[in-house]
Amino acid sequence: MRDTVIEILKGHFGNDREINDNTHMMDDLGGDELDILDVIVQLESELDISIPEQETFDVRLVSELLEVVSRHVRSD
Repeated sequence: MRDTVIEILKGHFGNDREINDNTHMMDDLGGDELDILDVIVQLESELDISIPEQETFDVRLVSELLEVVSRHVRSD
């Protein structure tokens, strides 16, 4: 799951970007709320999950994104 999140972030913000758990999607990657929403929509599609909008309001760090996504990924 983590690799998928990083892959989608790099695809959205640029493969040349250094992205780790402490990367701030706005300050470090130059994104805005719409970029974060787009990344979340891509993750929902790729991972076949649904993330309630209210859980995404405060997501700014990659680690926060990973935490939100991990709550919704089924561990079969």
